[in-house]
Amino acid sequence: MRSSAPHHRSVAPVRVAQCLIVLFAVGSAASVIAQSSRDMIGAARLGSGYSQILSLTATPDISSAHLDVSDGAVPQSFTVTRIPYEGSLLTFSDRNSIGWRVSGGYFREKDEFPVSGPNGAAGSIASKWSAFSATGGLFLKSKLGYGFTFEPGLDLSVARLLNDALYAGAATSLKPVTDGPLFNWHENAWLITPNAALEWTTSMAPAQTLTIRGHIAWSWVSSFDESDPLLRFRETAGSWSIRSAYSAPTGAQLFARSLNYVVNAGYGGFFGPNRGALGFSTLANIGGGFELPLSRENTQSKRLRAGAAYLFGPHVNGWTVSVGLRY
Repeated sequence: MRSSAPHHRSVAPVRVAQCLIVLFAVGSAASVIAQSSRDMIGAARLGSGYSQILSLTATPDISSAHLDVSDGAVPQSFTVTRIPYEGSLLTFSDRNSIGWRVSGGYFREKDEFPVSGPNGAAGSIASKWSAFSATGGLFLKSKLGYGFTFEPGLDLSVARLLNDALYAGAATSLKPVTDGPLFNWHENAWLITPNAALEWTTSMAPAQTLTIRGHIAWSWVSSFDESDPLLRFRETAGSWSIRSAYSAPTGAQLFARSLNYVVNAGYGGFFGPNRGALGFSTLANIGGGFELPLSRENTQSKRLRAGAAYLFGPHVNGWTVSVGLRY
């Protein structure tokens, strides 16, 4: 299922699945030849959607969020959760250092497909897609001067994607055809993701800062240990983002530390031949929160930031809640 048609518009796996279910239901499962059904599933290039799910789970450009996608007749919702952490590995000078980072990710999408059988018999397929990822990487942090910091890096990820489905009523006749290549399957994948970030920070006034950060990443995604050979894929996925954050004192203290408020906004999305595989390709956010220095004496120490944001874009909207450390 390698991408080979640059003008072919990919869609989310759940939508392809629904189209195939409708097709099978119209023809009735008994009349569908097993090999031809596998050919149709293979031609749908589900791997492009699966690779975007894994990229979304393993890369940082769209962080922990709940998203509702409405690009098509059937809306869908999914949840992405990421838990990252990073630290310093080696310091060359006060301007250059090497850091490390790790993260865990989780993706979930649930859907129920109604299926009509002969003589008006009703049925349904309740399906859940889940993905888990673990990522580790290194990055160079180089202070260029004038408030600019350049951060190239390389991340390696391993992920697992699986589907669980239950058939009811007339839908049970589809099980011999759809189980394995379309529902009730699992596979693993690895991702290699070179990436780079450029950040600019300036002081607007005493204790007030503005930070603008751009980030770009490109992933090679390849599956292995598939429960069905038809699930095998090798794809690419790109992501990008531009984010801004303004921080200023609230005038209050918490745990004997100065409490700052934060206002942030950003825009990002996917690029490459599979950029629309999840039903959307760009996403904006606007939100706010608070941050607190970890050290009472040093206001320039690591800072704990918590916030929330509203996410929106063409055919997509949602929300995100985040807690993280700022360096």
